[in-house]
Amino acid sequence: MGMKLLIIHTDDLFRSRLVERMRLENQKVFETSIEAEAKDIIQRENLDIVLLGAMGSHQDRLTFLKLIRKVQPFTEVIFLTAAENHSFDSAIKAMQLGAFDDLLLPIDFNALFSRIQEAFKRKKVQIKVMKKEIGKGRELPIVKKPSESGARLDNDKP
Repeated sequence: MGMKLLIIHTDDLFRSRLVERMRLENQKVFETSIEAEAKDIIQRENLDIVLLGAMGSHQDRLTFLKLIRKVQPFTEVIFLTAAENHSFDSAIKAMQLGAFDDLLLPIDFNALFSRIQEAFKRKKVQIKVMKKEIGKGRELPIVKKPSESGARLDNDKP
């Protein structure tokens, strides 16, 4: 199996077609349109890539991006934004918060898959660098499986 992806998007037809195509590429894919389900998946699965599509306002997606980065700092997040909803300011904010890219929809599947592969490569490089730094005796935070880390996606007390 290849990468582990989570696809979050409210358009059921778009999401199901994207899931089908990703599975044809031998990727393990989780999908949802519901924020609570997405949080649950992020808590229990060690994901490589999150495709973060429509799920409310762009501000909601920025907040969700922060939560993903908190629980899974090496997971790459790619925003999928409808052309009519795109703004350069929001795209810049997303990148500043750690998003790998903000892609405009509609998009050719091959172009999207290429960006996903690039994001996956970046994740592998970042992990390799972290392991190398640890090998040199530098103290870096140990990233545990999300469900073991104790990190939470909400502000509620356990």
